[in-house]
Amino acid sequence: MKPSYLSYFIEESTPVYGGAKNTITFMPNSSIDKGDTTNSLKINIQNHIGTHIDFPFHFSNNGKKCIDYPASFWVFNKVGFLNCSIEKVPDKINQLASDIELLILKTEFGQNRGQENYWSSQPIIPASFATFFRTKFPNLRAFGFDLISLTSKLNREEGKRAHKAFLLEEDILVLEDMNLSELNNTPKQVLISPLQIGIADGVPCTVISFNTLF
Repeated sequence: MKPSYLSYFIEESTPVYGGAKNTITFMPNSSIDKGDTTNSLKINIQNHIGTHIDFPFHFSNNGKKCIDYPASFWVFNKVGFLNCSIEKVPDKINQLASDIELLILKTEFGQNRGQENYWSSQPIIPASFATFFRTKFPNLRAFGFDLISLTSKLNREEGKRAHKAFLLEEDILVLEDMNLSELNNTPKQVLISPLQIGIADGVPCTVISFNTLF
């Protein structure tokens, strides 16, 4: 099995929803070059940055937080993968097994990462997909994609409805800003490792896929 990252490294240039500037900073806390014993960093980031996962608490004070998910939750052995535009999802979805636990959608819009349109004019994911997916996939626990957010700036109200539908109504976590540039086949297994901040409504995470070597 070959492991590959499906998440991005966080950098000061990481795109932010809304195009906000200077929201990520890495400052030296100590430096060997300056005579200190070690190198260390002060890191300033918001929690919804880079490849990250949204929890129900993001949209409800009664929703689950990071601490409410056991380690076993983050191991996905049944993965569904679609490489198509959002408009074609309803036509392509029937090719997937009904027992998948994680659905990954590669829209190819991720190739715009680093450009303004990545956050300003991403495609719209309809809220109706939440119930549609739950009906098709009873075991689905998370939905991930190569867009900066489930909410498009082109229709923020639909994005709010979509978040509530996925996170609260259907209990499907949302995995945003995935690195799917080199993913072309369905992974055999995916591991998601969220940053362990117990009270968080969402956190950056490392996502690793495992694929066969042939």
